[in-house]
Amino acid sequence: MKHSIISAAVATALAMSACSSALAESTTVNLGVTYIEPNSSASAISGPYTPANALSLKVKNQTTVFFSLGQEVAPNVEVELALGIPPTHDVSIVVLNPSAVPGSAAALNGAVGAKVRQVAPTLFVNYKFGDSRSQFRPFVGLGVNYTKFDKADSTAANNALNGGPTTLKLTDSTGLAAQLGVTAKMSGAWSVTGSLATAQVKTKLTSNTLGIERKADIKFSPTVFTLTAGYSF
Repeated sequence: MKHSIISAAVATALAMSACSSALAESTTVNLGVTYIEPNSSASAISGPYTPANALSLKVKNQTTVFFSLGQEVAPNVEVELALGIPPTHDVSIVVLNPSAVPGSAAALNGAVGAKVRQVAPTLFVNYKFGDSRSQFRPFVGLGVNYTKFDKADSTAANNALNGGPTTLKLTDSTGLAAQLGVTAKMSGAWSVTGSLATAQVKTKLTSNTLGIERKADIKFSPTVFTLTAGYSF
C-alpha cells in the first residue's frame, strides 16, 4: 500500500511537470534531511478493563531523508510535491494517573509502547518572492497533506500493559498544510533551501488484545524543519 501511495504521488508530480513544460519555467529536485516534531496530543485510552483517564501515549520526534519535486508554473508560483523516506516513530506510554493502575503498569510510564511508520506525501503551492536572478528567494506555501500509518507494531512493554499480544491499527488522515522558507542560489543550477512546515493530522488508534479493543484519538500539529540541496533545470 505504501508503494502505491508513493507511486501515485510521483505520477501526479510527473503529470504536473508535463502539463507545465510549455511554460518554460524551471523544475527543481531537492534532496536533504527533515526533522519532525509531531507535537502529538492523545485522548486517554478507553476500553474494557481500562481505568478511565489513566493511560495515554506520546509520539516521539524523528529525522529522515527528504526529497521533493517542484515545478514553476509562473515566475513566482511553484507547485511542489514533498516526499521522503517514511520515518518510524517511537510511541511512549503515558501514565496519567498512577494510583488508578497496578504498580507494574505505572512503572511503564515513558517506556516505548509502539513503533509506528508514517507515509505523508504533501502537495504545496508556493509563492516565491523575488525573481530567478535573486540571490535569496523567500517563499510561503499552502497545500494538502495525506498521512497513512502503514506499519504499527506493539512492543513487549505494551503487550505486558494490555495483558497479551497486541495488534495496532491507525486510520488515515487528510488535512491542510503550510510552509515558509528561503532558497539561496548557489553556483550554476544549484541552490540550498531551508523550510519550516506544519500540517493538520489526526488519527484514531485501535488496539486489539485477544479480542479486547481499546481506542484513543490522536492529533498532531507537527513542526517540520527541512534543509535541502536543490538542482534546477
